[in-house]
Amino acid sequence: MSKKKWFFVIALGMAVCVTLTMAVVLIVWFIGMGNLGVDRSLPVYTAEQVDSTHPGYRRTTVTSGTNVYVRDYDEQRLQLQNFDPTNAIGRTPYGGANIYSISGQPPTAYIAVDDGSEMPAYEVFRNSHWPPFDWRHAKFQAMEYTGIIGRTEHKRTTDPALIEDVVHTLREGTPVSSPPLVVVSGTISNLYGVLLVSDQLPGLVFSPFVYKDPAGPAYLVDGIVAENAGPNQSIQARWIPASPLFTQWLQTP
Repeated sequence: MSKKKWFFVIALGMAVCVTLTMAVVLIVWFIGMGNLGVDRSLPVYTAEQVDSTHPGYRRTTVTSGTNVYVRDYDEQRLQLQNFDPTNAIGRTPYGGANIYSISGQPPTAYIAVDDGSEMPAYEVFRNSHWPPFDWRHAKFQAMEYTGIIGRTEHKRTTDPALIEDVVHTLREGTPVSSPPLVVVSGTISNLYGVLLVSDQLPGLVFSPFVYKDPAGPAYLVDGIVAENAGPNQSIQARWIPASPLFTQWLQTP
């Protein structure tokens, strides 16, 4: 065989090897083995989602054995204090994402489930036999406003009067009507979180939203519901006018 033919055969063989290697890599990736951060020895939790009894919400459950964990209206406003949990206790059936225990919480109460997005993000699930967090009667020790990082836009307080003022407004305030807000690139301008920290909720925070109207008023937001999907997504919510005390705190350097 001539050198030219040998070169052609070798090149063809190398091309076939590369193609087969890429095919194997793709197959491994699609079955979830490409996620090296997942421990395949962990138990797989089953998942189910149905309409919630709260209009506009979905009720998601993950189950392992006799333990059923739920994420619904009450859990939407709970966040992790530690945004990077490390103690994996299971994995999801979709994409091989991990399920974690929450520091300060027994797995029989709350767990954190990776939502499967490109960047790590975790949703809080409550054991269905565990009562929802009663924020209306909880005692909070600290509050943080998560506005744009800066001298006046991101702040924290331990003032009990100010914290109680916010909780009282959420609990007793009268909602007002408001037009839907348009979601642009996954965000809504001037809509941020208020993180309320309680010793009764270790490892977690209760996090309602606050909306700062460009015209001046501020509103506490209880419950956010997406009106539609796609590029023109908008939200509806219960808008509760903030008190003068809280509004002044937001505006004070």
